[in-house]
Amino acid sequence: MANHDLESPLISSQLSDSPHLILSVPDSDFSIQQSNNNHHNHNPSPNPDTSSRDPFEFLGSDGLSVPAPSTLDPFKNDTPYIEGLYELIKIVICLPIAIARLVLFGVCLAIGYVATKIALKGWKDMHNPMPKWRSRLMWVTRGCARCILFSFG
Repeated sequence: MANHDLESPLISSQLSDSPHLILSVPDSDFSIQQSNNNHHNHNPSPNPDTSSRDPFEFLGSDGLSVPAPSTLDPFKNDTPYIEGLYELIKIVICLPIAIARLVLFGVCLAIGYVATKIALKGWKDMHNPMPKWRSRLMWVTRGCARCILFSFG
C-alpha cells in the first residue's frame, strides 16, 4: 500500500527508476501537536492556540469572519403599484412593442407550420434528397424560425 502523505513520492518506484522529488512541508504547530499527542496518548485534544489561528494568514487574510445575513430578496417585488411618470412612460412605450413581438411570433409560427405541412405532405422517400420545390418551401420555414427567434429578443 502507498503511504499518502506529503513526504511520499507521487509515482511508484516500480513504474520508473528515475529519482523522485520529495517535498517536505514543516508545520511547527502540527509538530508541536504531534509531539504533545505522543506524550499524552490518553488526551488527544488539539492545542487551543492552533485552533484559533487563521490558516489563511499567509495570504493576507485579516481573519475568519462570517458575513451578516442579507435581507435583500432578489425574487420578491416590493412595488405595490405603479407610481411616477417614468414608470408610466415605460409602459406606454414597451406595451406596443411587446404586443408587436407576440403578433410576429404567432404569424411566423402559423406560416411556418403551414409551409412545413405542405412541403412534407405526401413525401414518402426519406432516403433520397427532397425535390427542389419541397426544399425551396422549407426555406420559408427556416425564415419563419429566424423571425420567431427575433421575436423572443
